[in-house]
Amino acid sequence: MTTEDDVVKAVSDLSESGAASERAALHSLGIGPNDAKVLRFLLAREDGDEPVTPRLLAEMLGISSAATTALIDRLADAGWVERVPFPGDRRSIVVRATIDDASPARHLLAVRRSSVAEAASRLGAAERRVIADFLDEVARAEKQHMERLSARTE
Repeated sequence: MTTEDDVVKAVSDLSESGAASERAALHSLGIGPNDAKVLRFLLAREDGDEPVTPRLLAEMLGISSAATTALIDRLADAGWVERVPFPGDRRSIVVRATIDDASPARHLLAVRRSSVAEAASRLGAAERRVIADFLDEVARAEKQHMERLSARTE
């Protein structure tokens, strides 16, 4: 019989393995957490209709436009992204990832996503729904707990 403690341990193990793989990926690629978040965001939206602008990146990260510009500069200097004119408005720019499909970097950035997708593919639709609802509930509860704790320390 699976107990609540078994579920807590499984989620904890998942968090620890995710943190370890993230540290290894960031170290291997020589980038920081926000850099990785931007690269993953850009890779996930490669085929999307909405161009990714610096403003969208700033909102996603919750950082200033100056910090976003510095981040894009750093990624562009390293060859991870490029700036291209915004379609129909040459005064604005779009940021795109320049990581080749076969690049080890692309695979390192996608370890969690591909691992979860592989495991989820072995489940039925009902099982996937239960797990997705459970994880959404854990994330929501954790966010609420952190907001309450932050409010107490202010």
